[in-house]
Amino acid sequence: MYEIQDIIETLEKFIKTFIIKYEYENIGIIKKFRIDSRKNLEIDERKWCRLFLRKSCLNYCCKIILLRVFEDKGKIKSKLNSEGIAVWNKLVKNIKDRYDKLYDIAIIDITNDEDITFLKSVFAESDYDIYEIDKELASIIVHGLSNIDLKDITNEDLKIIFRTLYPLDEREEYGFNDFYKKAPALDYILSLE
Repeated sequence: MYEIQDIIETLEKFIKTFIIKYEYENIGIIKKFRIDSRKNLEIDERKWCRLFLRKSCLNYCCKIILLRVFEDKGKIKSKLNSEGIAVWNKLVKNIKDRYDKLYDIAIIDITNDEDITFLKSVFAESDYDIYEIDKELASIIVHGLSNIDLKDITNEDLKIIFRTLYPLDEREEYGFNDFYKKAPALDYILSLE
């Protein structure tokens, strides 16, 4: 069973680490995205880069939760839950705690699964995937979420989680719906009925 607060706390830790880790990374590429897109140019360049980073981070959070939900529902093979971690530790003796590799494999698996093709667009690669889920970030997710069973999570619970992480006042202030390009996983979660 899951506790919404435990999920929120793990994702908040992930967000904080992600923002600190990548605040100054890929700035040149992000500035190029801004110039090439010609979108939201009225926003100060520095703020534009921070908004991009925040939207990217939230998109990754959505991908991670969706991966875990589909693992726990048995739609894809387990990789990031406790069952998947146990298999991983038996298969790969000398790459202990490289959960970032499991995340990469999980993304490949879910985007190529013919039984859940609607997720191809949700997990489609976008500019927001410029950052990587490295060992530290993957470790936060695995240690915080691997023992939480998400098979019975509802759409309403998912909306509560992401409305907590990305509250309405922040959505209005940042205007992420109109900012740069769509973030597929974030848009999917926020559109759930």
